[in-house]
Order: sequence, then structure tokens, then C-alpha cells
Amino acid sequence: MANIKASIVLAFYNDTELLALVLEALKAQYQGQFEVVIADDGSSPDAVIQVKQMLRDCPYPTRHFWHADDGFRKTIIMNQAASEAQGETLIFIDADCVPQMHFVDDHLHASQTGLCLAGRRIDVFRDAAKLLDCRKPARVVTGHVVKLLYWSVTSKARNIERGIRLPRPIAARFASTRWGLLGCNFSLRKSDFMAINGFDERHAVTWGAEDSDLQRRLLKAGMKIKGLRYQATMIHFDASYFKRKDTVSMVRHQGLSLYDQAAAEDRAWTPYGIIKEDRPDPRF
Repeated sequence: MANIKASIVLAFYNDTELLALVLEALKAQYQGQFEVVIADDGSSPDAVIQVKQMLRDCPYPTRHFWHADDGFRKTIIMNQAASEAQGETLIFIDADCVPQMHFVDDHLHASQTGLCLAGRRIDVFRDAAKLLDCRKPARVVTGHVVKLLYWSVTSKARNIERGIRLPRPIAARFASTRWGLLGCNFSLRKSDFMAINGFDERHAVTWGAEDSDLQRRLLKAGMKIKGLRYQATMIHFDASYFKRKDTVSMVRHQGLSLYDQAAAEDRAWTPYGIIKEDRPDPRF
């Protein structure tokens, strides 16, 4: 564990088929540099059994954090998993997004204190996972160009240009400071994550307010956001990953309300995060 540079904090809920693809893709790039920490937001008992079986075959260190299903509570289990992570750098991904070759090392190469790295993804329909050969992560995009272009034209794929990975010296010319955080692909030093007390657990919604709020508080704390354009690529198999019983209108209304409330507080530190208490330091 002493040699671990990164902890991959992997948000998961029930879809073991896609999780298996993610774990296999990570095997292809493991060189002793990371662990995988699964943040399980209430998967079924059968899914949990399958997860534990899959983790036994992984060459990298793994841990599985789970809590009972009581609706969308991703921020709570993510905070628990991240706070227990051993790596200096935290890389956050979702279990319906398959990382491509060099994904982990791209994040690690650019990682530094005070900097949050924002990656992106290709979006394809869920059943594309059965039609693409994901066993060789370096060739998922280059080996299926025609197919991906056709899906893009027929509205079954989006943002396929974001699956292109360029050599680092070339990609550095396209680095973006305008990208916001996507919860499926971003990284930062654990010390920076803990400095603002992690995710605000009030954001128990599905529209992404938890990511926007985290970004707002990181910037408030003086951190910078850098986009990893043409680096750290991944493919998102759209499985309505966080679909719950909540109605869309109710979730959006609640999410906007909570985000506006948190933004009005104008603070970096949240007393609704990993530590359930206020912080007296006025800088946060």
C-alpha cells in the first residue's frame, strides 16, 4: 500500500456487467500505481456478491464500501470511500464509464497540489457495450471509428472526438481552463479534497449539483481547474446510471434549490461533508 500513488474512487450502483468492463480496463494499465475503492450506493445483495467475486480476481488492491439503498445518496458513500482512500491523488470515475489506455497515468502525470483535473468522455447507448470490443482499451476508439461515426450520425453516440488521445506534448497545447467538473472523470489531491470537507451531502439529487458545488468550493478555496483535453479518455455507456424512483421534475427542482442555497453561503468548507461540523477558519 505504501507505493500507491492514486486511489480510483469508483461510483457504482447495480450494473455489474459494466463494472466488469471497467475493472478489466484498469487491469490493462495497472503497474502497481493505484488502488480501486468502490463507492456502492445501495446495490442489491446479488450485485454485491458479484462485485466481491470480481474483486478477488483484480491484481490491484481493492475495497468495497456499501450502504443500504435509500434513494440517491452518492455523495455520502463517495465521501466515505474517498476519506478511506490511501492514494495521494483521488481519481473519481463512474462504473458506467470505461477508462481507456493511459487513463490513470494521464491523471497522475498532471496531478499537483492546488489543481483539479477535469476529463471528458464519449457517450454511447447502453447496449453498445455488447458491440464494442473493450478488452483492448487502447483500441476501443481507433478500432471502431466507422461504427462510432455511424452511431454519431444516428444519434446513438455523442462527443466521439473526446475519445481521441494525443501524445502529451501535443495534448498540452489544447489544455482547457474552461471545462467544468464531470463526476465521472476528474482528479485532485486528497489533501485538497479534505481541505473543503469533501462533497456536500445535502446534494442527494441526480442532476449533477454535487459536482458543480464541489467545483465552486474548490475555486473558492483558491484551487484551479484544468481540462485534460485529448487525455484521460473514457467511454460512457449511457445506462441511466442514477435512475431512481424520484420524478425528474422533483429532482431538478430540489437540486437547483439546494445548489442555490449552498452557493448563497459562499463558502469552501461545508459542514455537511465528511466531518459534520463547522470550521472556524474564515478563509473556508
